[in-house]
Amino acid sequence: MQNNTDLNKFLEQLNINDVLSVEEDLGNGFVRLKISEAERRQALQDINCVEDIIVELLRNSRDSGSSNIFIGTKKVEDKTRVIHFIDDGQGIPEKLKDLIFEARVTSKLDNGKKDTYGFHGRGMALFSIKLNVREITVAFSGESRGACFYLDIDLDKVPEKKDQSIMPQVIKTESDINIIGGVNNIIKTLIEFQIQNRDMNFYYGTPTQVLATMRSKLLEKRSRGYYPAFTDWDRLNDFIMENDIRLTEIPVLTDKYDLMEKIAQRFFNMDISKRGIQRIVYDEVNPLSPLKLDLLNHTITDSLSPREEDKEIGENRGINSPGLKLFEEEKLASRFKDEEIKGIIEPLKKSIMQLGEKYFLTIKDDIVFKRTNNILKVIIELTEKEQ
Repeated sequence: MQNNTDLNKFLEQLNINDVLSVEEDLGNGFVRLKISEAERRQALQDINCVEDIIVELLRNSRDSGSSNIFIGTKKVEDKTRVIHFIDDGQGIPEKLKDLIFEARVTSKLDNGKKDTYGFHGRGMALFSIKLNVREITVAFSGESRGACFYLDIDLDKVPEKKDQSIMPQVIKTESDINIIGGVNNIIKTLIEFQIQNRDMNFYYGTPTQVLATMRSKLLEKRSRGYYPAFTDWDRLNDFIMENDIRLTEIPVLTDKYDLMEKIAQRFFNMDISKRGIQRIVYDEVNPLSPLKLDLLNHTITDSLSPREEDKEIGENRGINSPGLKLFEEEKLASRFKDEEIKGIIEPLKKSIMQLGEKYFLTIKDDIVFKRTNNILKVIIELTEKEQ
């Protein structure tokens, strides 16, 4: 019997390779597609950008009863967007972790929901995402444990808005709150969704920031005996599996670097550097604030009419639109702190001054440094030493 590859080649040679997708040949070039093929083609059109993916994941989490959503993300060489999407909802039973990515699989038999994005409950959201991304998997879940989805997205196939750090401007009028300006990026998508779901919290940052935030939220409770702190992996893993521990609680269960690294990999599919893990354990990473209107880092003004908005944006009306700078999104040279660079420059200055004695040279002015994308430039202007 021929294998699938041979069969496909055979059908292609006969120019009937689409026959398995066709239910009926209607003549004159018209065909009736099988339901499965029609669904596949529809699903491919459901996702046009990364922001569409975020919306579908948010709707899924909302409908699963989530109160807190953590999105850890990083961009790799402007070609790939990696997303760790974590919630504290109902979770996914073990036996369904693969089935949920198939067409028409849904938990909403009787309670499909219509919202501003359309009807939700067809069982097509995760199927649509899977068809469009390089990879989507459930890193960890379980009934009543929440879920972590890992996504690897090819940005050539599924593009995203170019500037993911720009915050939109929030305008509060007498009767409503509006979001204007900015690009329709992930941040704007999250804020728009939060306005419609005020009882939910959304935390958006790097994988390191997300892991640190989940841990930070529970450290005080651990100090009061609500959680143990493990030093052995097997005991930690057994405790998680034998108890109703939510995914978002796991990072608080240890202070050991090696265990925290295993937690990041095993439960969240996060590849965090050893230095990043160390910063988490030492509480050196500032926890993220939820993207709520009253906590956003901009002024909310209430005196602009719609026609005045375009005119007044950018003028001194107290509206700020700062960028949300993600660590992995920054150019590499920006990661060095000024004081760290100055610490390097001081011994360099002394060495040059000593060497300059040999050639009757000295440093004219203070040594300066500049950052340009991934390049750190140290500028030293020399002058002849006076005799």
